[in-house]
Amino acid sequence: MILPAIRGYIGETVYYITNLKFKDLAVLVNRRSSEELYKSGLLKEALQRSLTDNYLKIKDYILKHHDHFFNAMVLAVYDGDPQWREVRYEVGDVMYGNVGLLELNGNEQIFPLDGQHRLEGIKAALKESKKYENDTVPIMLIGHENSSTGMAKSRRIFSILNRYAKPVGKGDIIALDEDDIVAIVTRWLLESHKLFIDNRIKISNSKSIPTTDKSSFTTLMTLYDCHDELFKAYHLRETDKLLSNEKLKDYKRARPDDSEIKAFYDFTKSFWDEMRDSFSELKEFINDKSNEPALKYRPVGEGGNLFFRPVGLLPFVSAVSQIMTTQKNFDYKTIINNYASFLDRNVSSGYWAKILWDTSSKKMLVRNGSITKYLLIEMYSSDILAPKDRNKMVERFVQLFGLANKNEAEEQIRLRYNNRIAQ
Repeated sequence: MILPAIRGYIGETVYYITNLKFKDLAVLVNRRSSEELYKSGLLKEALQRSLTDNYLKIKDYILKHHDHFFNAMVLAVYDGDPQWREVRYEVGDVMYGNVGLLELNGNEQIFPLDGQHRLEGIKAALKESKKYENDTVPIMLIGHENSSTGMAKSRRIFSILNRYAKPVGKGDIIALDEDDIVAIVTRWLLESHKLFIDNRIKISNSKSIPTTDKSSFTTLMTLYDCHDELFKAYHLRETDKLLSNEKLKDYKRARPDDSEIKAFYDFTKSFWDEMRDSFSELKEFINDKSNEPALKYRPVGEGGNLFFRPVGLLPFVSAVSQIMTTQKNFDYKTIINNYASFLDRNVSSGYWAKILWDTSSKKMLVRNGSITKYLLIEMYSSDILAPKDRNKMVERFVQLFGLANKNEAEEQIRLRYNNRIAQ
């Protein structure tokens, strides 16, 4: 096989950049990293276990996305007799080199230093369909010496490639993903809904809002997670199928029809319209044209408004979604209106003490999102929570309030939160 390539150097390592067709890659890369980096059987097994079933998701990505794309794979080569034939050419008065042809005789041993999941995903895709066998993937080839010294160098490169590869932040994915229906709809709403436009959403890779932020309603990540919860209810309404968290992740890997995206957009827009119309603080926030529209809802040293705290907003939206999915009643307008009639949104009040607000330090408690959601559901109706979720709520209540037993917790929850709709 003769491959057009570019030769380069990093440190003492020579590398060649080329590309390979999927079908050739599946044949040529005939060794596994675990077999080549260690002599120890135990260490070989440990490295092989690092190959997770994520490659199956890559297989699905290839087969389900006609316009798929990968970044370059790094392959190590030894044995055989690779030959480099450099081609020098002149443009103007400048002579260019390091471009040429790399010839492989077929006896080379090749294994991945970076991209083993992509490699296995490609192989798995080709077993199901030959449709994309002529697609090409960018390749960086480096030499490997099959000795203790060579293994050590290749292990070092392997670890560097994996240790220093920084995953793309969730906020960046939300801003860029063109397959994830929740990310797409979130971006549409950022550009269209008055609750979110004009920099009223904090764009970052964090759910928390800095104390210096006096203009944002909430964070991009919190808004996305809210829409994740709403999508579960929307999907159940449309298909009568409830998505688990894992199945939801898989669902968001393939872009649906534009009609479905538009339908979910209408669903979420209507939800936030109802929130705006039911809670006066949201309408006031929208109409506030000052530079600090969120200041009075999130003042320093006070808990502020439940909806202007990410740890309050997300559990509320999650509670509404769970009520809809549990009861298979998707009338979120009635649910929101009922909450508006009784819900105490002042985080500093005794209602949320030790749950969302530390009265001693005057700081938010950010690790009680689950119990907040469960309590919000309990306020709405004591018949909705699943037994295991209710037990979690009671156990957490015992811990937070230092109670003697679950019976005391049950009594306090009943007196403090139950039957709010009736009131």
